[in-house]
Amino acid sequence: MPDGSQHAAETPEKYSRTALAADARELAATLEDAHPDPYAGHGGRVDFHRRLETLVRDLPEGGEREAEFVRRLQRFVARVRDGHTSVDVPGDPHAAVDCRFPLDLRVVGDALYVDAVYEDDHADLLGGRLLAVNDVRVPALRERMAAAQSSDNVYGDRQSLCAALGPDPRMLGALLAEGASTPILTVERSDGERVERTVDHTPAEEPTATLDRALDHPETSGEPAYRLLDGGDAALLTIPDCQTHREPIEAAVAMYDDLPDLYDPRETYRQVVGDPVPDDVEDVLAGIPAATAVFTSLAAEMAAAGTETLVVDTRGNGGGSSLPAYILAWVLYGSDGLGEAAADQYSVSKDSATYRAQYGDDGPLVDTDNPAGFDFGSYFTPDSEKRASILEELTAVSETFASAVEDGEYDGFYAPENVVVVTDAETFSAGVEPAVLLSKLGARVAGVPSAQAANGPRDVLFGELSNTGVEFRTSFRYHAFLPGEDGTVFDVDVALTPQQFEAYDRTSDASVRLALDVAAGTLPL
Repeated sequence: MPDGSQHAAETPEKYSRTALAADARELAATLEDAHPDPYAGHGGRVDFHRRLETLVRDLPEGGEREAEFVRRLQRFVARVRDGHTSVDVPGDPHAAVDCRFPLDLRVVGDALYVDAVYEDDHADLLGGRLLAVNDVRVPALRERMAAAQSSDNVYGDRQSLCAALGPDPRMLGALLAEGASTPILTVERSDGERVERTVDHTPAEEPTATLDRALDHPETSGEPAYRLLDGGDAALLTIPDCQTHREPIEAAVAMYDDLPDLYDPRETYRQVVGDPVPDDVEDVLAGIPAATAVFTSLAAEMAAAGTETLVVDTRGNGGGSSLPAYILAWVLYGSDGLGEAAADQYSVSKDSATYRAQYGDDGPLVDTDNPAGFDFGSYFTPDSEKRASILEELTAVSETFASAVEDGEYDGFYAPENVVVVTDAETFSAGVEPAVLLSKLGARVAGVPSAQAANGPRDVLFGELSNTGVEFRTSFRYHAFLPGEDGTVFDVDVALTPQQFEAYDRTSDASVRLALDVAAGTLPL
């Protein structure tokens, strides 16, 4: 067990080698206890422990500061190749304000483009393609990021690199030998000229310029929203996340005694509706927009207009609850379609002391007699049973959706001939489920592949190391949406390439325009 006395005896600035070694072993033991497969990315159990032993032996005799130790832990955890399993980077206690670099970047294929600038001095870089940082080219930086930060796949690596060069510069020091505080970027501007630009931190919170949008997008505060385009011939549905609406909060209330912060009904109401927030929680829930209402209203308007194309925009959707994806499938394709989408997948959760410490006996994991703690019930459940049970499972946790199912009017109400789901590298966790589920029912997927693997670990437990107080998270469930396939990358049917992005005039909604052109059969390249 870790030596807990170290935490009180030492300053926050530095910890002894003994305390750090104990925390490193505690983290590894927790991963072995709770994670469904911590060895896969390491190459097996022997290599997992060899790297742990290397980490411990490399600790300085005189100890080190928390930030340096965290980088070691991050490199160890990054080998798991799981974006849900990570070590939190500590904030700088001496920083007067939160600072960022003055750019936002977006992933387009294997390239990174400047998406927004936060200082007018860098406005000429907008839409430019990043080539290198401190003379280290982007592909090499991607490889370094893979070794330093947890991700499911290469698109997660690239998205993490975007974060390190924008809103979260704390990771950049792990990638560059020097000059991380004021890196020199090599950018090929939209006019073709290559420039080198030194960027420094800025306290700016809002961009001074962003890429233009070509389309009229629906307005939203996080809840699903839609707009008909071209006189109703097409519709654009945006799902910015999978938690800022009523059904996920209903599900959380049904599943947990202590609600996770992600599903705080009052904060959700405040974000979407505004103040004042009602005192009664039932009034709060009733006032939060429901995805079911948005999707059924969309279906009714599409049916009335004879809409031929629906584009479902999940760019930037970082996840939350699986409910909205299934509700949308039910509205578009009915109970039979929903059952078909739910059948060909399985989930394996792992029971552990770590899980029980967080959830007790009231969490979502059922008891299992498997000696290793795995619940293989879903794997061995026949597809026919999954088809029959999915509606019951969903309606049991959401009264709003249950009412719609009981009414029955919108069960497979209307599905346009063309359904195209748009993803990007920021689409993660449950955010990718609309694309995965609808693709099983005939929809196509366009844009940039998601940072979320189709098959991989997810659903997290939280922990804190005993001596340093370093916080971490680990997955406890493995889910396979595409059994029998590798699934590390959920491939799109039509990818937005750098050439296409530039052909669309580098607009921020190039992927959505690509999806519309996919449906119309008029691709630019």
